[in-house]
Amino acid sequence: MTHPRKTIEFYFEFASPYSYLSSQVIEGLCRRRSVELAWKPIMLGPIIKRTGARPLFVDGLRGAYAKMDCERWAIGAGIPFRHWAAEPVNSLKAARGVLALMARLGPGSPLVARFIHGCFRAHFVEGKDLFDDTVLTGIVYGLGENPEDFLTDLNAGDIKQRLIEETESAFARGVFGAPTFFYDGEMFWGNDRLTILEERIALDGDPPV
Repeated sequence: MTHPRKTIEFYFEFASPYSYLSSQVIEGLCRRRSVELAWKPIMLGPIIKRTGARPLFVDGLRGAYAKMDCERWAIGAGIPFRHWAAEPVNSLKAARGVLALMARLGPGSPLVARFIHGCFRAHFVEGKDLFDDTVLTGIVYGLGENPEDFLTDLNAGDIKQRLIEETESAFARGVFGAPTFFYDGEMFWGNDRLTILEERIALDGDPPV
């Protein structure tokens, strides 16, 4: 009897460097453990305000440490990482863009994943502004999609509302930072918890492939 494959839900924020680092390895983990991946773009700003936390970028000592930590982590994993924003990044349009492409192409479309990777690369490797329409449409054009249709979808009321609902749903589930992962009802927070997440999946007896 064939059992349905379980899913890792990956809540990420395009402004989060740790989300970027996780995005570079999460697909490999899913392939090794034969599980599905659900990309979940959210906005951390509204969540941070409700938790009382300070944004990583403006949190003095913690921010300085995180910059060093991300650079160290990227070197160890062989991940390109050349840009660190000195202030919070406006990732609203990029997050909406993911949802717009999901609505048009389906959440499991390879083009959705390529758009996500393109946005992360544009910011954390190339230092580009993810609030700039030309940056986003350039990524979309490279995917073979129509940039004008993309911008129309991006600014549609239902897509804007969808992002609000995704963020609210994440907070209701206990998400307070990014990246956050859910597997079989369990929450794992932080890029450094991916090893523990993979060990948890192994307990189910899902063999690596």
